[in-house]
Amino acid sequence: MKFFKNFYFCRLYRMDMDMTAIHKWIIALLLPLMAVSCSDDILGVGYRNPRNRYNSGTGIAGRNPTENMRRTLLLYSAGYNNLSSALREDIDDICNGYLPEGNYGYCDNMFIFAHHSVSDRDYNTPVRPCLIKVYRNRDMETVMDTVAFWSTETSAADAGTLREVLEYVRDNYPSKEYGMIFSSHATGWLPSGFPLEKSIGADYGNDMEMDIKDFAAAIPMKMEYIIFDACLVGGIELAYELKDVCSRLVFSSEEILADGMVYTDIVKRLLGNDPSDLEGVALDYFNHYNSLQGTYRSALVSVVDCSGLDGLADACKEIFSRHKGQIPGINPNEVQRLNFRTYKFYDLRDIVAHLADNEDELAPVDAALEKCIDFKAHTDYTLGSLKINTFSGLSMYLPGALSESTEEYLSGYYKDFLWNRATGYISDYL
Repeated sequence: MKFFKNFYFCRLYRMDMDMTAIHKWIIALLLPLMAVSCSDDILGVGYRNPRNRYNSGTGIAGRNPTENMRRTLLLYSAGYNNLSSALREDIDDICNGYLPEGNYGYCDNMFIFAHHSVSDRDYNTPVRPCLIKVYRNRDMETVMDTVAFWSTETSAADAGTLREVLEYVRDNYPSKEYGMIFSSHATGWLPSGFPLEKSIGADYGNDMEMDIKDFAAAIPMKMEYIIFDACLVGGIELAYELKDVCSRLVFSSEEILADGMVYTDIVKRLLGNDPSDLEGVALDYFNHYNSLQGTYRSALVSVVDCSGLDGLADACKEIFSRHKGQIPGINPNEVQRLNFRTYKFYDLRDIVAHLADNEDELAPVDAALEKCIDFKAHTDYTLGSLKINTFSGLSMYLPGALSESTEEYLSGYYKDFLWNRATGYISDYL
């Protein structure tokens, strides 16, 4: 188990001032004892065949029939922040687990785009982001082949960088399908720059982060799936923004502890199975945290089929239009909250249920949820304090739970979400 678990680090709030000098000494003592890493520099192994981002190298396939056979998985590891150690351990776990065998045009591809700070406290030392291909050679040794790197001014928490990395992978490694794991800090649908929030991704060196609208716009090809190893992104707002660029999503509506997903088995679930076993990824995550004790027994996770989201929007729009005057009057204390720290994330179905007059009116929403939620699971409590009585698989914003000035700001920002445009959730009364 990763040592960060014992420090109660989440992929959410910046906690630089929370770690004491004792903790720093503990880290110094534990680092030499950690499992052998697959690299010996910023990630832990010397990469083979380093190249700059404009040069192709060995193993890059041309456009030939093999592109219809193989699949490509990218771990986008945006860790120039206080998660850097935890994210490097995730990469170690990947290297010690299942990997594609061989570096040929017909082989599946496993890539890691990594931008990590030198340590969880050093946000001044420049680090070059790099794209690494990971596979097993004929002797079943782990090979980390650096196929591209970027300048030190590049930030992984920038939508332009995300697009450039995905375009590089798409153009140089044509495949029948692409999947991505996005690993970093996040605060769901909240706007970048909102006080104490990180939106999606976090670069502490230059205070950069991504808005989810920009994140969605940066994806240049249809993704078979995106797995978010980041806090609070499991809401309808993000899912609906991504529905046209991604077939399926795996994410959490709550905070994710720094250990994150179960990376020892994640590549086997995704590339060792065809089709990829997203429910298995989610179940591994849930089972791991559900087996822990106290505060660490905390997990909410969902697998969403994006093809069903338009149907959910149509069903919700009917109820929102009939009861639009009641939305501001919903008592937040009577609705299932899905995050114990903030009052911005509530259960979607529970909000709608407080508007519907009866079960018959609610039935189309339930039917739509049945079509788009492929898997959901939750522990009884999250982070040891918030009781989860009901969980539909998606969170949603609830106006009225915040101060007047905060609500005015957030609701104004919320109006431009595709979900709000499709359903008229808040635009009609604000």
